[in-house]
Amino acid sequence: MDKDALPVSLHLYSAEEHQKLIDAEPRYGNSFVNAYNTTIVLSNIMMWPIIDCDLFIRFYSQMKKYHTLSLVSTVRLHRVQAKMDLRYFLESTVNAAFTLAHTDTRNYFDYAENKINNAQKATSQAYKWIENAYPGHSKFIKDIKDEINGQTAHAHVVNSQHNFDFVPGQRAEIVTSYFDFEDDDLVKVDLWLCAKAGLYAIDLILAVQKDFGGFLPSSDIDGLGQLMADNDAVQHELQT
Repeated sequence: MDKDALPVSLHLYSAEEHQKLIDAEPRYGNSFVNAYNTTIVLSNIMMWPIIDCDLFIRFYSQMKKYHTLSLVSTVRLHRVQAKMDLRYFLESTVNAAFTLAHTDTRNYFDYAENKINNAQKATSQAYKWIENAYPGHSKFIKDIKDEINGQTAHAHVVNSQHNFDFVPGQRAEIVTSYFDFEDDDLVKVDLWLCAKAGLYAIDLILAVQKDFGGFLPSSDIDGLGQLMADNDAVQHELQT
């Protein structure tokens, strides 16, 4: 379809989404700053691979993309999309950690048979390994995934509260908004959780790198401790 033939509203939506991102720091303050800084560090933890780790880099690329998409979707007021992106990010993180420690590709595809193996089985094996090797990280990831699966990963009438409303009266109105209704407190909490998930993921990948090698970390990770402290401060700020 010719882009000029698209409904004007789509271009307006895109422009409004961009403005929401521009306005995010002054609007959401430390919650946004911490999430933003986290996704930047997450995207730059590897300086260079020192072994053949093609699978790890593939999953790491998915980690970077979907964590950033979760952050951007949150401030653009698309909560369900943000949570689904965060879930995909967590799954990519588990597979990235597993493939950094296990460079054999047969869990994912078979060169000899020229076929891709069952993705669910491969991911299940990765989860089992993480659960035994890094139980603290595994529990954190499982808890967030369970929450997302129970609330936002599937079509649910409860999620309609974010963009559907009925205004009674003489001129009754049915509202079906493209953007979620504005709720700054909820967005701040989601930004805090997005950042925390990113920090746990960084910590997990660096722990696996320390145990198994695979790549040279970049100097960006030097700020990880401060990012974690900032995340705790954001949590305290939200609670009080």
